[in-house]
Parts: sequence; structure tokens; C-alpha cells
Amino acid sequence: MSNRCGFISLSYALLIIHFVYRYMALFHADKLPIFFQPLGIIISIIFLLMHAASWSVICQQCLAGNEEVREIISIDFLENFGANSKSLPMLAAIYYDASDYIRFRSWLGIFLLTAFSFYAMSVYIILGFKIMRKITLMQSTNKLSKNSIRLQKQLFQTLIIQTCIPIIGSFLPTVISWYAPIFGVNMEWWNMNVATVAMAAFPFIDPLAVIYLIPSYRNAILRKRGNIVDDSSHVKTRQSSRMQSYAFSS
Repeated sequence: MSNRCGFISLSYALLIIHFVYRYMALFHADKLPIFFQPLGIIISIIFLLMHAASWSVICQQCLAGNEEVREIISIDFLENFGANSKSLPMLAAIYYDASDYIRFRSWLGIFLLTAFSFYAMSVYIILGFKIMRKITLMQSTNKLSKNSIRLQKQLFQTLIIQTCIPIIGSFLPTVISWYAPIFGVNMEWWNMNVATVAMAAFPFIDPLAVIYLIPSYRNAILRKRGNIVDDSSHVKTRQSSRMQSYAFSS
């Protein structure tokens, strides 16, 4: 169960690498090949593993259900889910009506997971803001071709979506689920119908947004499905370019 939750952090780490790559491409393009060298690949893999392992360790050490936790929630668990809490793996945070040890580790675990999430979201927002400002500046200089400007606008829109999706689909649902019970709010419906669905859909929706917003990806998918994509304008452009080149050489 703790390792499965570690995949949440793994998705955060993948997006961080993506944002760092986009940032390097705009601000330090000369250092970009490092990402594809053995050292860069090894560092990326270690970063991913450390992200996932850190989240899993926090869940296991602070939120894993022991005998006391299972006993406290056994009646409610049986009424709501029709299952015996003592025979199922679980992660739980109990803020009140438990021993000092259970309450302390619950508060500590939720605090660490919140700090972890805030750190990831901060990276998205800060790097995303810098990238968007750089793209806007590049567009305003009028030194780019029309195709380059169109591509930068597409990347700009994609970046906004990729910044919003993890915040709305992952960060907010989990934070609400973690902290609402502190104030006595019953989150059973939210957890069952909103938070779990959002967490499951978040890794799937993020690449779909990129595929939809970037025509090159979208057209590739449409071709695979047998749909016709109109490339006549591109063909005419290439033919015109060849004719001009031939006339110039002649």
C-alpha cells in the first residue's frame, strides 16, 4: 500500500523533470544535451526513485495501520465498507481520540506529505511562470518566424494546462481529504467519489492535454486511427520552396 502511494510522488517527479527540461531548453540550451547523456539519465532515475521512496517511507512509518488504529476504526469500517479492518492493509491518520504516539505520527506524516506536495507544486509554478514569461518575451520581439511563434503559443497553452492539472487533479483533493477531518468535516462522499477518482485520472489526463494541444502529436494519433489529416498546405509549401530553390539555382 505504501509503495502504491509512492507512485503519486513518482508522477510529481516526472513532471518536475519535464519542467526543468523545458526551462533548460529556453534559458540554457547549450547544456540541454546533458539530459540525454548517461550521467543525466542516471541522475534522473535516481531522482525518480528517491521521490517515490521518500513518499513510501513516510506512509509506512507514519500512517501504516497498527493494532490500535485498526481497533479504533473497526466499527465505522465495518458499517461503511462491510469489511474487517483487521484483515486489510491500510494507511490512516487519526488526529484525535487515540494515544499520543498515534496522534503524533499522524500529524507528522500528514505534515511531511503536505510539505512534499507544496515543494512539487512550487517547482511547477515558479518554473512555469519563468518559462511563460520567456515565451511571451520571445513573441514580443518579433524576431521569430510565424511557425516559431505559433509553436511557442502552443507550448505556452500546454504549459498552463500542465501547471493546473496536478494542482486541481492531485494536490487539492488530497489536501482537502487530509485536513477536513481535523475540523470535524465528514469527507466520506468526497473521498469515495472525488478524491480517489481525481488521483487516478490525473496521470492519464496530463498527457492527453499535451496530445490535444500540440498538433504534431494530435495528427499522429489521428493518422494511426485512419483519419485523414489535411497536409495539403504543407505539401504546397514544400513544393513552392523547391520551385523557388530550383529557380534560384538556375
